[in-house]
Amino acid sequence: MNVGEKGPEALKDARVRKALAYTIDRDIIVDRILQGGQKPSYNWTHWAIADFERPELDWADNMDQAQRVEKAKELMAEAGYGPDKPLDLTLQYNTSEDHKKIAIAASQMLKQINVNVTLDNYEWKIHTDRMQNQDYDMARYAWCGDYNEASTYLDLLTSYSGHNNGEFYNDAYDKLMKDSKTAEDPQPLYKEAESILAEEMPIIPIYHYANVDMIAEDIEGLPENNVNNTWYGKDLYRTAE
Repeated sequence: MNVGEKGPEALKDARVRKALAYTIDRDIIVDRILQGGQKPSYNWTHWAIADFERPELDWADNMDQAQRVEKAKELMAEAGYGPDKPLDLTLQYNTSEDHKKIAIAASQMLKQINVNVTLDNYEWKIHTDRMQNQDYDMARYAWCGDYNEASTYLDLLTSYSGHNNGEFYNDAYDKLMKDSKTAEDPQPLYKEAESILAEEMPIIPIYHYANVDMIAEDIEGLPENNVNNTWYGKDLYRTAE
């Protein structure tokens, strides 16, 4: 979400951002639209990253989807929006059939909390140029980790990151990520950083990527939980019939 100076005034309110995030039904997206083994996401860092443990999130862990929507309606009312004052936003996505399906689904889901979403589709270069210029309200984005450690995700949302297109700036978050670079054990800092993201909600996590591989039944030794997708022939073997 564009929470910077050029973004819509409504998205500067964390209550609105939370309401938008709470209303998206991730189970529908992964089970009915994507159908590729993806997992619903309620936080930014991929669940399979080494040693990462996300904090407990009340809206994710202790509410079902109906309760999330009710909470979202309360937050929107507190922020001054409702049936008599709907919120109009634009959602931008880059060309892809799956992205289009998710964008349409999200726009329909958000109608439950009186948010009218206009969809904008651009080719990748134009899409990223518009994001870098903060010329959007909400935009589809994703990240694949460069290495197997939580900072490969969390660093993106620091104020000094070149990928922070939404211009989310939070001093406490910046300090945690800077301190993590020299901490003996950075994991508690990563967990706290995720708590700040859940409270401020500058992004709407939807799902974590997964790989789908077709492996012959007689092949064993495949490192199925290696998120770096590194396979060594010495570890693989074929079983006899």
